[in-house]
Amino acid sequence: MKTRGLGLAAASLLVGCSSLPTTGSGIVAIEVRTPSSLTLRLGDSVTLHARALNQQGDSVAGVIRWFTVDTAAVTVDSIRGVVTPRQSTGTARVQASVGTLHSDPLTLLLAPALTTLVLPKGR
Repeated sequence: MKTRGLGLAAASLLVGCSSLPTTGSGIVAIEVRTPSSLTLRLGDSVTLHARALNQQGDSVAGVIRWFTVDTAAVTVDSIRGVVTPRQSTGTARVQASVGTLHSDPLTLLLAPALTTLVLPKGR
């Protein structure tokens, strides 16, 4: 299986706000860094990144867990955030969580693997 690192876009998805109750460790938001391409090809994988934030917007040590409800479409390593497609069409939603706080779903577009066409010499 080929692992493809997708660059992170400048924009991040911030979930939660100071009006929410905190988790036991003071976490009120999860910042998910979105890949620059939200297309995931069959045979590739992508590692997602997120961080937990407190009311001041500072990073807080917290275990980020990853999950999907679209288990027929992708597998997700709940600790490392590695997403691998199981199918070559459709979409899959992945979320980060810390305790009972969940991020908004990140939607990935699933696509067929890239193939290389080799033409005989002289063409």
